Amino acid sequence: MQDPILTKVIQVKEFMKKVSLLIVSGILAITAWSQTDLVLFLKENNIKTRETEDGIHYLLEQKGVGVYPHSGDYVMVRFKASLLNGDVFDRSDEDEPFLFQVGNREVIRGFDKAVQLLKAGGKGTFYIPPELGYREQGVRDRVPPNSPLKYEIELVQIMDYEAYDQFMRKLEERERREYEYEQARIARRDRQLIQEYIREHHPGAVTLPSGLSYVIVAEGNGPPAKKGQRLKVMYEGFLPDGTPIEHPSSKKNYEFYLGSGSVMAGWEEGLRHFNKGAEGWLIIPSQMAYGAMSIKEDNIDIPANAILVFWVKVLEILDH
Repeated sequence: MQDPILTKVIQVKEFMKKVSLLIVSGILAITAWSQTDLVLFLKENNIKTRETEDGIHYLLEQKGVGVYPHSGDYVMVRFKASLLNGDVFDRSDEDEPFLFQVGNREVIRGFDKAVQLLKAGGKGTFYIPPELGYREQGVRDRVPPNSPLKYEIELVQIMDYEAYDQFMRKLEERERREYEYEQARIARRDRQLIQEYIREHHPGAVTLPSGLSYVIVAEGNGPPAKKGQRLKVMYEGFLPDGTPIEHPSSKKNYEFYLGSGSVMAGWEEGLRHFNKGAEGWLIIPSQMAYGAMSIKEDNIDIPANAILVFWVKVLEILDH
């Protein structure tokens, strides 16, 4: 690259540091700042702070008790992070403090250093210069490049590894119980909705212990499909209210090996009751389809925890 071009790039970068784009019609502004701007901001707003050697300006509301955390300790904090214009770009959950290991590069350097100025129960406001924040990279659509940051932090608890390990085990157990409860609730809902759907649309459907239901409307020939065989299937998918899951809706062919795990569990189980030429319907509970995952891409639109209904016809069953 030639020197004149390099010089122009440097000039543009310096210019962009002083550019501010206001929020217009709900579009996020990109505002460039510098360390000098941070000091000027504090002065203009008559905010009197203490300053660390690293350039962090801070105010302590509560000192807290005990010792300060050190590198390797685990800290539980409540925090709110914002730009100097007041825009909040991150915060801890209201009912669940944020947990991280000091000195392990899990948070920005300024946050890591700020929390070490507090004791358990302590609270403070910290103004962090760009070089201890997201630097020139920023965070897309959230933190502009070279932005000073404001962190309001409460240090809830300091833990060593043993206390941290015990806390995480309890947290994992609680999350497991919550997950199992939610899965059971969804399964009950699916069973009820599927039975209502069957009564209205397919009274002769067979419901299996897994919650999957199927109905064969046209018999085929030969034995039903089994694990390891290659199936060629024509299908069309819907939500229970008749909405197609692919747009525009059309019948498609798909080939796969039964039992290979390449299709959803509802197909794996349901198609073992179909033989070559058989045509019918699969009514699949959400947990045997895509579960809590929603799919919205290209021409496919499937909500989270959706029961799926497939018209299927088995065109071929091959042993290889």
